[in-house]
Amino acid sequence: MVHGRDRELRVIGHFATDLDPTVLVVRGLSGIGKTATVLQALRQVGAGSSAVRIVRPCSTRPSAHDLDTTRRIDLSAWAVPDHAGDAELDAAGLLRAVSTGADQLGSGPRVLFVDDVGVLTQDRARWLQHLADEAYGQDWRVIAAVRSIAVEQLSDDVEVLELGPLDRAALRRVLDTELSTPVAADVVEQLRWWSAGNPRLALELAGSLTPAELRGDALWAGPDGVGPAARRAYRALLAGLEPSAAAALAAAPLTPPGAPREGGGRDVAGRDGQAVRHPLLALLCREARGADGVVEARDAGVPVAGVAEPAAVERALAGLHLDELPARAWAVVAAAPDPRLAARAVGVSLLAGRAWSDHADGALVPDGVGPAWTDHLWWREPDAVGAPERAAGARVAEALLRLEESGDVADPAALRADLRLIGRTPGQDWVGVETQVRALLLLGDVVGARALLADHSGPATGRGAAEVVARDLAAARVAAFDGRAADVRSHLGRAAELRPSVDEWLTARGMRASADAVVDGTVPASTMPPQAGSWSARALGEYAADLGAAHLVVGQAEGAVALLTIALEHCAWPYRGRVQVRCDLVEAVMTSTPPGQVGPRARRLLEPAVAPEERTAPDVAAAWSRLSALLADEGASSPTFEAALHTPPAPMSPWQRVRMLVAYGRYAVTRGGRTAGTAMLDEARTLVRLAGMSGWLRGIDDFLADADANGAGPEWEVLGGHEREMVRLAVQGATNSQIAQATFVSERTVVNRLRRAYATLGIRDRRDLVRLAETRPPAWLVEG
Repeated sequence: MVHGRDRELRVIGHFATDLDPTVLVVRGLSGIGKTATVLQALRQVGAGSSAVRIVRPCSTRPSAHDLDTTRRIDLSAWAVPDHAGDAELDAAGLLRAVSTGADQLGSGPRVLFVDDVGVLTQDRARWLQHLADEAYGQDWRVIAAVRSIAVEQLSDDVEVLELGPLDRAALRRVLDTELSTPVAADVVEQLRWWSAGNPRLALELAGSLTPAELRGDALWAGPDGVGPAARRAYRALLAGLEPSAAAALAAAPLTPPGAPREGGGRDVAGRDGQAVRHPLLALLCREARGADGVVEARDAGVPVAGVAEPAAVERALAGLHLDELPARAWAVVAAAPDPRLAARAVGVSLLAGRAWSDHADGALVPDGVGPAWTDHLWWREPDAVGAPERAAGARVAEALLRLEESGDVADPAALRADLRLIGRTPGQDWVGVETQVRALLLLGDVVGARALLADHSGPATGRGAAEVVARDLAAARVAAFDGRAADVRSHLGRAAELRPSVDEWLTARGMRASADAVVDGTVPASTMPPQAGSWSARALGEYAADLGAAHLVVGQAEGAVALLTIALEHCAWPYRGRVQVRCDLVEAVMTSTPPGQVGPRARRLLEPAVAPEERTAPDVAAAWSRLSALLADEGASSPTFEAALHTPPAPMSPWQRVRMLVAYGRYAVTRGGRTAGTAMLDEARTLVRLAGMSGWLRGIDDFLADADANGAGPEWEVLGGHEREMVRLAVQGATNSQIAQATFVSERTVVNRLRRAYATLGIRDRRDLVRLAETRPPAWLVEG
């Protein structure tokens, strides 16, 4: 496949089907994709079986073949040595050779593709023009591929199409197609800069990297040398350089745009290195001048052997090069006098949910909490922040570190107040913003979380990978809290594009599993990622909560009960909020437990009490209403359900409306209310299709199928007391007159009530009633 060449493909296709007798010269360095682009363009216009490719045209052993290489023609007999020592093909003889057996060619445009011309000299340009003149008379068009053009001025009958460097998106598609390891976005940008957008050179550079370097888990500071593909590509350019130009290239600093710099940020401007058009050519100039290898290829801002350990660790943390941490980070963080490094270590630990507590040197968190380092957790320039806000920041850090260890929050009211105090301050670090967003969500303050994200959005210039990933994870958490599954996948996709290893973090895996269940109905696989390091109690609890929600969506209520129970045991304050997670658990228990057997087990889920301020957001209030209705109506009719369903807190999102319809529909069906429950589930079906949440369809359909198989179809429990007595007598064989006498009503009343009972049960007559009572009787009929 050819990526990023849409315009060039159109130009070549138009030329191949046009009648203008010119020559199209496709120019570009070796490896830029000339041959692949021409071949694909010819196939797109239907010339795949009618075009002929000529290879090695300037050698003594040229040949021709069709694009599928099923027919080969030796053109050696038509190669004539020229005065420069090369060979020149006799144009007329070449055309006779390729035209022999032309009836075997397809009916598409007849194109001669002269590949591998190399440098287009004056003689070769004159020969191409002569070939085009001869070919046009026999209805052939001529396209040539050249590396460079040495002619000062080409004929007007020669059209030149330049193949320039691939852009970032196109090069990424090439790398993703050719490599088995996902490549981090900033690594793609570095590969593009070093290769000058040449796909073959980028693949050669990528082939020398480790999987960790490709994924961004380890830092790649640039190539250690120039590979053979690059040497071929730049051979002609290197030979044609003036000595002064070669000396200038050899001395040029090579710092790609986005390279790591001191302080953990990224040098987006690229400094002086951006002026170097072909960095690998500069390395060749250094080699040619006898420079000391390629040591000078890396700027002083990029870590090399001998750099100070604290700076290297901070760069690794800021860039999320986490594979570099286990070998050296702990001792450096513990001994580092720089509080910025300690704050970055804590921020990344909270962001990833990894405590690294299984390491021999201990967790990657400094001892003690205070403004000495917590200032740098929240603010990029903490000196501009007031003392009350800085003190509040220290208290928030202490509360959230305790949450990591115990899964609980000691004083939620104080945490809420401190978050509001620091959230208004400018100049915040996005890792700290993500931590605050998660804290606001666990307190039920989704409005505050949204506002915090909006206040601290902006361009990513100068931000490290940790900050950019943090911003997307924060947005994904808010979207997951709101039930916007498609947005969750979008934000997680951007984070994983920059750092593919984010997909292995527990919190990201949980959010993705939940979103995939909602959007596609994908059944989650509750497996731990194969990654070194331990996970905090909070991360494990949030992962289990997300998986439990996913199981509930696809109709696996028993699995949801187990996972949601684990979630609340490990983290009583997950980012989804206590109300929503408890509501999921109550719904799962109700769905998977037979009527009348829930008892105090589900009611205990209301303890400890949830403060009213945790239920202020409309969606959270709707979830609380659903939770309360589920528990209040256990074993009875459903007036609380009806009230919650028809007069919910407003404005309720489509997500919560679906949750209410599905929960009440399942409840009604399992308790005999098949008609009412099915109507709710049908409304939910319509809504999820409109809202892009079709994954719910799987759970709804599987639930109804199981209900039919388990005999939950007839709505026995909906019948009132008088109807039950009449049904019992009818099943025992009593006539309408006998039923009327036994129940002290008229015979017409008996007929009308039995007809209503038949309609409720979904049957036609007394014969169906007797059969239904024999196959699936209610408890009150058997006991009576």
